[in-house]
Amino acid sequence: MLLLPETKIDLIVSNRRVIMLVGLVMMVVPLMLGFGFGVLSGFTLFSLGANCNFFRTWRSEPGVWMIAILLAVTLGPCWAYFEFLHLLAVFAPAANRAVGLVGWNQIRLSVDAAVALLIFAENMKLVVTVAIENWIRTRRLLRSERE
Repeated sequence: MLLLPETKIDLIVSNRRVIMLVGLVMMVVPLMLGFGFGVLSGFTLFSLGANCNFFRTWRSEPGVWMIAILLAVTLGPCWAYFEFLHLLAVFAPAANRAVGLVGWNQIRLSVDAAVALLIFAENMKLVVTVAIENWIRTRRLLRSERE
């Protein structure tokens, strides 16, 4: 399913503070402890929570679709590029890879990047769904005002 149901949008938006806090902890704690696992995932979780601040009134505010489209246009190419780089690293020919066994640091970074990309994809689905749903609601509101 490409678009999120309204209940999931409401669930994500209502838990935006928790999402931001978990993302912040996931960014700060690994950096303080000296290992990098979780930093990318934490950053994307934090940005998901921050984006949800724009969508608090997505059902009632008629212009929220404009900020959602702006976020989709700016975040969409970034997400596609990061997806491309991750897939390129996973499926690179053996000649382009460094010689030797895959180490724990490479596995950690790859798992963290994969989780971050999944969260980023959920963020993109949220942004696109809010843009479409709020635009439909805005059109209905404008039609009812004309009549």
